[in-house]
Amino acid sequence: MTMERLESLHQQIVREINAERNREALDFIAEKRAQRDAAADKEKRALDEMRGIGLEMDRFDAFHASLASTQERELEEVRSKYAAADPVAASRIDPQLYRSVALNAALVSGDAKSLDIPSYAAVFSTKDDQDDLSGGTGTDVYNYTVIDSWDWAKGAGSGLFGSGAGSYQVWAEWGYWFMPHTNKYYSINCHNTFRGFYIVKADDGFWTSKYARGYISVWVNVSQYNWKGWHSVGVLDVRGDNINANSRFDTDRHTYYSSLLGGGDWAYVRNVVGLYVYARGSGSYAELNFATGAANYLMAPHVHIY
Repeated sequence: MTMERLESLHQQIVREINAERNREALDFIAEKRAQRDAAADKEKRALDEMRGIGLEMDRFDAFHASLASTQERELEEVRSKYAAADPVAASRIDPQLYRSVALNAALVSGDAKSLDIPSYAAVFSTKDDQDDLSGGTGTDVYNYTVIDSWDWAKGAGSGLFGSGAGSYQVWAEWGYWFMPHTNKYYSINCHNTFRGFYIVKADDGFWTSKYARGYISVWVNVSQYNWKGWHSVGVLDVRGDNINANSRFDTDRHTYYSSLLGGGDWAYVRNVVGLYVYARGSGSYAELNFATGAANYLMAPHVHIY
């Protein structure tokens, strides 16, 4: 296959990925807006009923506002702690340094391949300009191995009926080309490095419905003639209605995938990390941060195939 043909295939793959992620973002935003509007309507009717029986709802509202006002100071203290520079860490690390903790391709069969350099990397998010309860981003991808990315969500009000909920989804994606030599089932192991931290807070009480969640997942798919289908695993899930958790999340994970591939035709491997946050009710907050500070990042150093 000529380089021109491979470049054409690459452009086609990138168009498909962009179209898929843009469609997912629009669907996510549309569903969130519909849920938000329905929940706000139910909450308004419930609060009107409470006022109708003589409850002092102004004091109720003021209490939730006070929770939100004190939250930011506490969050900054946590962020500062986890974003502090690590003298032995760097945000740009040669992938070879991680080879010793990964599957050693030299020990398996002669068909084994170690794909050390992604041919594609990107960050997608569900940005909604109408929502001030969530946000997130990823830096411009100038180093295909390393991506800085984060998202956050905060709650508002009582949280009753799902009201006052913020949510956000970020996808960090890497792509690799592979040329199979023969027809067979191939074992594909994607290596992901996580260096970052999470914050998940919620304090549910009487006449409230507060909740927060931070969820990280890894997704793998392969294309050759057609897409073979997604396989996903969860690597972190911290959630609760009464929770105050924050910690570093420093780990390396391998995600296994198997697919029948034909010899002599290019195959494309998608390795995707999903960052999802959700928070409902004043004082509730969730953040997944793989960007702030030199020691925090996402990395996909290589994929092993045999």
